Amino acid sequence: MHKHFKRRFEFYYQSVAVYAVALILYAVIRGSFAEDEFKIVFKDPIVYAFIVVLVYSVIVLVFNMLYQRDVVVTDDSIIFKNRFDSKTIKLSNVEWIRVGRAKRMKVRGSFRVIKLKLKDQLRALRINPVHFHDEHDMMETFKELSRKVGGNV
Repeated sequence: MHKHFKRRFEFYYQSVAVYAVALILYAVIRGSFAEDEFKIVFKDPIVYAFIVVLVYSVIVLVFNMLYQRDVVVTDDSIIFKNRFDSKTIKLSNVEWIRVGRAKRMKVRGSFRVIKLKLKDQLRALRINPVHFHDEHDMMETFKELSRKVGGNV
């Protein structure tokens, strides 16, 4: 088995588009016509707030695209990789794998989380499958690995 799960970027694209459209609409609505020309208001604090949020969203999008975080699952290991580095976790080093619902989030639908407890770490690693393409296949793959390792599904 060799499965490669790539990170999704649709949410970031959508947020940048929504913030840009909101900024443009607000600037057009607050703009004024004077002597047959249109002036956009830039000295409004709400415009500054929109610009800050838009710039932050673009930075987060660029950062995530630059790093390209992926998860690769093989028969004997799980590889967390990005453009610059990769970390390989052997299944022999995994204490348990749990696939379940996130307790903190109160959302409708099937927001799931995958937890990996490593033998040499105190805290479990968390993977949110919703952030990756083919999240259902990812869930099934980790359920299969959980059975292999002996963790709770």
